[in-house]
Amino acid sequence: MSKFPLTLAAALVLSACAANPPRTAQAPAVVVQPAATGPKATPQRNVTPFADGLRCMDDLLYRFGVRDVSVMIEEMQDQSRRLGAGTRDMMVSAFADMTRRSRGVRLVTFGQDNQNVVQLLSIAQRLNDFKVVPQYDIRGSITQFDEDVERRQAGLGVTLGTLFGLRGAHSRQASVLGFDASVVTTADLSLVPGASSKNTVVVTKEETSAGDGLAQIRNGSLNFSFAVARSEGVAQSLRNMVELASIELTGKLLRLPYWSCLRIDENHPDVQREVEDWFLSMEGTPELVRFFQEQLRFRRFYDGPADGKANAAYTEALSAHRRALGLKEEGEPGLATLRAFLLRPIPKPPAKPFAAEKTADAQGEAAAAQAKELKLAVKLSKTSYRKGDPIELTVTAAQPAYVYCYVQSPSSGKIQRIFPNRFARDPRVEANTPMVLPGAQGFKVAAGADGVRQQAVGCLATEREVYNELPPQLRWGDFEDIRLGTFDDIRDAFSQVAKGPVALEASLIDVVDR
Repeated sequence: MSKFPLTLAAALVLSACAANPPRTAQAPAVVVQPAATGPKATPQRNVTPFADGLRCMDDLLYRFGVRDVSVMIEEMQDQSRRLGAGTRDMMVSAFADMTRRSRGVRLVTFGQDNQNVVQLLSIAQRLNDFKVVPQYDIRGSITQFDEDVERRQAGLGVTLGTLFGLRGAHSRQASVLGFDASVVTTADLSLVPGASSKNTVVVTKEETSAGDGLAQIRNGSLNFSFAVARSEGVAQSLRNMVELASIELTGKLLRLPYWSCLRIDENHPDVQREVEDWFLSMEGTPELVRFFQEQLRFRRFYDGPADGKANAAYTEALSAHRRALGLKEEGEPGLATLRAFLLRPIPKPPAKPFAAEKTADAQGEAAAAQAKELKLAVKLSKTSYRKGDPIELTVTAAQPAYVYCYVQSPSSGKIQRIFPNRFARDPRVEANTPMVLPGAQGFKVAAGADGVRQQAVGCLATEREVYNELPPQLRWGDFEDIRLGTFDDIRDAFSQVAKGPVALEASLIDVVDR
């Protein structure tokens, strides 16, 4: 034995070797490595406090028959130059959620390098086959960001001996973020009165070592509160404010009861003042009559023109609707009538709407049978066009009818609706009254493109307004592809919901080289 004593570690090693003598060589074991996996955390959808409000607005757009509204959004600047958040993209996402079903508002966006609204409109006109531009432009910016407008800190430390100690801390800080947006008309870049949103969010964070905070959006005398996680910061509060602004701007622009989607009491002074402002802006003008005509027709109380001119059928329909709501039946519609239209549930319509022309009662069964045979004529100024030539058609109905006209796009070959449209919302055409398209309306129809030799043009007519009953592919806005390949497909879709005759007059025009 060695004369030198063993250390404890060496003794343990020798003991282990004696207890476990060397074994014969064996084949190396095959080790199976587990497949690489991604992060354990799954992606989460960003659900904000206003997500339900956006879907509610979608329902409102559909319930009030909104269609063919085209809006563009400018790049929204951060005037504070401190956040760097994608404000416009937040609003684009909000509008996408707000038009899932209704398709009432079509949003047009452009790249970030296009800042001038005149330039944007010029680009939009060049890109569109029919040379149309959006009706409205939304402009806005982050106008305020005051960080740590209030900051309080407190701490307490206790030391026990030389090695141990306890420390506690509490802090409170508040930041203020402002976002302003408004709507202008693209025709003359003038501000739409009342269509603006001015919101301020106050983000307050209180921490005791760690914790979440509270944010409060202030809109006039209205307050909206929501929790803000420590990891979300001010940018998430900005998203909430942008979604609130999207709801507010859409409601004010289209005169919809948007406050119901924000769970604001209809008796709130701000709501009462809003409705009163809308009434005063329309009082004594054809716009007020047109509003009630459109709504009564959409609610199946009225069957007649929405031209802003009162007629006997309109007066009867309005009285019936007032009666169903428990209102005074006679007299000009006032503020109380407008409030009832906006705030109360839609009453059950009569068995038959009040029609502007009652041919069946006045002329007997023979006239009624003739009225069932809808007759529609579509005449082109010529049958052969050179590429790029403007196309003009004249539409005439033998009876009062609701007319929809379509043209095959010269570039894509897809069929698109050109009437009714954002310039002429009312599809009703009176008997033997020619309508020229495009006429004075703000669009153009050009013949053909490279490789196009024929182009389809045509119109359909129904006895009553059926737009909101049509399948989605026929409700996707004016001057958009309708996702149906032929005019026969369009007629079949109309026939399924019209519950009456559908007239179709379509033709092919020849396109020749210059």
